[in-house]
Amino acid sequence: MAYSDIEKFAIDNMLIEEEARRIEPYVVQGDMQAEVQMDMGRWAKDTGIWGSMHYSHIVEAYAEARGWSQEGFTGMETY
Repeated sequence: MAYSDIEKFAIDNMLIEEEARRIEPYVVQGDMQAEVQMDMGRWAKDTGIWGSMHYSHIVEAYAEARGWSQEGFTGMETY
């Protein structure tokens, strides 16, 4: 049985849609991210800032304490 170009196109589209539904790409937290988050939580509780600062400020303070901040670096730079 020979398929026309339109039928081949429709079959390809159905296969692509089926594969996209099967894969269901979601953002997943990796092991390293989970470890850093747990360590940051412990650090924030030990230093007494947990619950007294906004989360984004805790992240900044944690990065600063670990020496991960860089002067003039926003993370939005492209190279």
